[in-house]
Amino acid sequence: MSNMSYCRFQNTALALKDCESVLEELADGDPARLSDEELRAAQRLVTSCLNIVQFLAERGSLEFEPDMDLATVVEELNEAAT
Repeated sequence: MSNMSYCRFQNTALALKDCESVLEELADGDPARLSDEELRAAQRLVTSCLNIVQFLAERGSLEFEPDMDLATVVEELNEAAT
């Protein structure tokens, strides 16, 4: 089910905060591995977040060029998780 337009950002911000916490836990080696499906979704999420930041930076005439593939970083964190 998609978000209603009047609360799209509120709902997404809450869900994104939860995803941020899981990624932080992965980086700390705390949680169990993500399933293959969740790993692919996490990689798509990271890519979308970077695209949003890059778009806004360009609109604000700011320099922003990520110099690494963060989707690969997510995969590596997941592989290291137990």
